[in-house]
Parts: sequence; structure tokens; C-alpha cells
Amino acid sequence: MWFASLRACLMLWGLWDSGPDPDHPFLPPDLNLTQITPIFQDFMTRFNKTYWSQEERDHRFKVFMQNLKVSCELQASELGTAQYGVTWLSDLTESEFEKMFGIPHPSYPPTLNQPRKPLKKNANSCDWRKLGAITAVKKQKNCGSCWAFAAVSNIEALWNIHFHSPRNLSVQEVVDCTRCGHGCEGGYVWDAFQVVLNHSGLTKDERYPYVDKQQRCRKDRGKPVAWIQDYEFLPRDEKYVAHVVASRGPVTAVLNARSLQHYQKGIIRRPSQACSPKQVNHAVLIVGYGEVKSRRGSWSGPYWIIQNSWGESWGEKGYFRLHRGTNTCGIAKYPVTAIIENAGMRSPASCPP
Repeated sequence: MWFASLRACLMLWGLWDSGPDPDHPFLPPDLNLTQITPIFQDFMTRFNKTYWSQEERDHRFKVFMQNLKVSCELQASELGTAQYGVTWLSDLTESEFEKMFGIPHPSYPPTLNQPRKPLKKNANSCDWRKLGAITAVKKQKNCGSCWAFAAVSNIEALWNIHFHSPRNLSVQEVVDCTRCGHGCEGGYVWDAFQVVLNHSGLTKDERYPYVDKQQRCRKDRGKPVAWIQDYEFLPRDEKYVAHVVASRGPVTAVLNARSLQHYQKGIIRRPSQACSPKQVNHAVLIVGYGEVKSRRGSWSGPYWIIQNSWGESWGEKGYFRLHRGTNTCGIAKYPVTAIIENAGMRSPASCPP
């Protein structure tokens, strides 16, 4: 019964893809147990996976098979253009994957600002990556530190945009020195911003490198090289958030990340019952937005461009796209951004379309 269900899902998946993709190979519809073995071996090779014993390898193979079924079920219920399948996370159980989430439960509602009228109509698209304002995608590994990565990447981007001054800042300082967060056990983006305010800035990553675990807060961390004046909770209004992204720079957000374990590429649009906007558990950075134009027989609609902290081998080179305008997976629940005052020293950069 279990394998029949898997086969049915794979058949749906096979109909989804029109042809092979060397970077994201789809699974054939006539897959059997014997054929899954080389796919698992290819997965181990592609993502440099090694296991300590045959028993562990057998366990991971079973988890891998179960995750193939889950990815096929996600594909069958997808409302956008996202494609799901094998990723470097495909040998993790649900509980192991949850360790990568960084938002404690239950999440408490901060005081949100009331919607304000944008100064002008939003541009049709915006992508800060094209300007080189976004630092490289990082990998949090086995630490629930997404909240720290999203906040630090937000500050790095704002310094690039407003001061034209590249910064690669210490995430580890935030993880170690938080008073409100719980290090690798999770935290909120605003906890990270509070660390920056309390320390009058952040030091360089090379002086205080990331080690994938919480340590004692170092007093010899070095001189801060970037700082913020405050942080701001934005209205739960995606049009207003897009205005802030285009006019001021990237914005942090949280969302329900359960479907991301199997995400490969495309624009995610999940049914609300399959990706509850109330159960947010992962922090990310919105770096831009765009829109797919209508074509005969194809999906169209607006989307966010979002940087994750799971490495460049995940998703679209470390990024993913998410449907914009319907609070998909709770993306509009807690939009927050650092405040950096330029004081007219340099003219901020404009977001490329």
C-alpha cells in the first residue's frame, strides 16, 4: 500500500516535468524499489553524504523514500510553478529538519505599525542582487540560527545600499551574545537587532566566525564595523512591504517552512490549509520581487525573491520565490527591518528591476 501510494505520487510528478533538468532531475513515473537505490546513491554523491554504519545508511534510505513520497504529494497540491524533489535535506526526518527552524513557539505578536500610504506606486520588479548589494548565501547547518542570519544579512544589505560599503558581519556574535533569544534553539529577528543595539554594532565575520553552535559571548570580538539606529516592525501589508523593499532595501520576514525541505525551484503557492500562515517557524530575507506575465496555458502572478540560509546547493542557488499578495505561508505576519540613518552622506542606491 505504501509503495503504491509512492508510485502514484511519482506518476503525478512525471506528468509535471516536460523533460530532464540536469540540475534538478525529475523522477520517472515507473520507478520501483530497485531503481530508487541508484537515485539514493546519486543523492549521496551529489551532496557528499556519508554514514557511519550500514544500519545508519539503511535508516537514511527509508527516510529518503518517505521524503520522495512527501515531495510528490507537495507537487500534486502545488498552486504555483514550484517543483519539489531531491535536495540535500532529503535524508532528514521531520524532527531533524525542524532543528533548522529558528522561531520559538508560541510566537508572540510584536507591536506592528499601522499601514501607511506609499510615497509612490511600486515598481513592477526589484532585485537587489543585481546591484551586488546582497552578501553571499550562508549555511546555518545544524543550528536553529536563521533568525540571526536573516537579521545580519538585512544589515549587510542596508550598509551596501546606503553607504556603498560592503560588510561581512558576524552571525556568531549574535548567536552567542543574545539575551532574549536561545542561540541555536531559536530566536526572533528583533532579538538579533537588539544584540546589535546593545553592542553598538557588529564586528567582522573573520574576527568572530560562525561555528554552528552557541558559545560564551566573547569580549575580545573586536571593534564594530557596522551598526544600526533602530529596527522597525512593518504593517502586514504586502504592497507596503514591497514599497519598503524597493525604496529602502531588503526586509526580514518569517514563514511556515515545512514545504521548503523538498523545494527545488519555481514560485511556491501553497493552499492555506497545507501551509498555515499562523504557524511561522523560519526567518528569511526578502531581497526583491517580480511578476510572471500571463501566457496561454501557463501560470502567472506576482512573487517575492527570498534569500535563505541553507547554502547555495539548496533551491535556486540559495534563494526561493514565493507567491506575493496572499500572505502565502505567513510571509506577511512579521516583516521587520533594521533602520540605518544615512544623514545625507551618500545617495542610496536604487533597486534594479
